Amino acid sequence: MKILPDCMLHKRPIKEKLLKGGAWAFAGKLVTALSGLAISALLARLLIPEEMGAYFLTLSLVSVAAIVIQLGLTQTIIRLVAESMGTERSGRARQSVILVLRIIAFSGLIVACLLAFGVGEWVSEQVFKSVIMSQVVGLVSVWAVINAFQSLMAEVYRGFHDIRLATIFGGLITSVLVMGLFLGLWLVQGHSQLHQAVALTIGAGLSSVLLSSVFLWRKLKLLPYEKISISTLEILHISWPLWITTLILFVLTQVDLWIMGIFRSPEEVAVYGMVARTVALLTMPLLIVNAVVPPLIAEMYAQGKIKELEKELRTVATLTGIPSLIVLVIFVFFGDSILGLFFGEFYQTGAMLLAILSLGQLANVWAGSCGLTLMLTGHQSTMMFITVFCGMFTAGAAWFLVESYGGVGVSTAAACGMTLQNILMLLFVKKKIGIWTHADLLLIKKIEAKAQ
Repeated sequence: MKILPDCMLHKRPIKEKLLKGGAWAFAGKLVTALSGLAISALLARLLIPEEMGAYFLTLSLVSVAAIVIQLGLTQTIIRLVAESMGTERSGRARQSVILVLRIIAFSGLIVACLLAFGVGEWVSEQVFKSVIMSQVVGLVSVWAVINAFQSLMAEVYRGFHDIRLATIFGGLITSVLVMGLFLGLWLVQGHSQLHQAVALTIGAGLSSVLLSSVFLWRKLKLLPYEKISISTLEILHISWPLWITTLILFVLTQVDLWIMGIFRSPEEVAVYGMVARTVALLTMPLLIVNAVVPPLIAEMYAQGKIKELEKELRTVATLTGIPSLIVLVIFVFFGDSILGLFFGEFYQTGAMLLAILSLGQLANVWAGSCGLTLMLTGHQSTMMFITVFCGMFTAGAAWFLVESYGGVGVSTAAACGMTLQNILMLLFVKKKIGIWTHADLLLIKKIEAKAQ
């Protein structure tokens, strides 16, 4: 695989970056989404519902542990690399990547030890009352570190505007490998246990990280070495509000599952978790955009191209909103059939949950990349406070509704929290930066007029 010099990548026109990066992001996210759907379908057949519920809670624990390990550095490295390359300070970009990798390695060691020697078992048995989950805490610690490095390396590539490698090593290889391994397990055994599924997932993730490391080393060798122009404390000063924001933002998306795990049966958790993964298909267009625009936001803001930035963000938000609306209609009217077809009759009871969560995610898509815009333009503290407030709102509402209304109440709280957060982010982007990021209905009319 040939690596294009980073100086050439940064001299490309904006439209070329969006089109080429978008093509890679689209293909990668499409394959990842379809393989993720296949993985969920295979797991529904390999694991009994009780183990399936434990799997979703385990995956959530791994994800939050990975975020803790990252210390907000995944967003920070995009900003540092994009700014450095955009202002022709490639040596600073190289040094930033090296420092961030060292910080993550140290942080990963600490978190992995905590998970393996007490914290993981306590969360499993005391919080979620899951003996099955507690049996894989050792594997969880390894899985979390691998996830942290996989995400970090993908964002390093994204900072260099190398959307191709960011897409390939940001989960594409892992998803395809896991799908193949699970398919083989289903064909050979017909069933599995949680520890087998987790071990296979770790193997696939480790393969991706090792291969990604080779390509990253080749890329960094092309950059000049210079004396340290950025310190660890300077990096952490930028990253800590992003860390809190990312952590709370993740909590906002996972607190509904956690509350279900605390108060409801493992079978109900399995249904809710499967629905939550299915809803991810609705947000795939936004994920594609967010895989491309972060370095553009940081670079164009640093160059003072504010109005051009608004135009690009609103255009892509509009184009992503249209397919998401179509998926929403399908989920609302045919949710039970979709769940039954892919995951089996047991999961058809989640049709109402699918419709409610889809409405909340539609608001997320139509608001565009407002959260990323705040985080990558120096307003990470504002984003942090918005996220904390909305996270507390969602958690409180879900806690209040779960016992009386079960999954329906929890999904309603999650959808309302997501909508509130996107409204606040939109308003603060306008206040702090002076631009909007949401979909433009007038642009849709223009597109329709051209089509006619």
